[in-house]
Amino acid sequence: MLSAWDRRDRPPEEGLAAELRGFAVDKTFLSSLKGILLETELVFGIILVSVFAYDAFKIYRTEMAPRATQGDQQ
Repeated sequence: MLSAWDRRDRPPEEGLAAELRGFAVDKTFLSSLKGILLETELVFGIILVSVFAYDAFKIYRTEMAPRATQGDQQ
């Protein structure tokens, strides 16, 4: 098994394919059951984080932000 040290000591590969090797998309994985579940989990995670952020901002504006009183408006 190759370690990180062995990979570091190799001469660099040439070309665009060598640069993009770590970013390849495995289409067979994404179309498998595990891939579909991963995609669904990511989408719901993004939605959930967005809802929490919006809710936290709304609570901050209504309860934590200083409100203008009658004396301040005049």
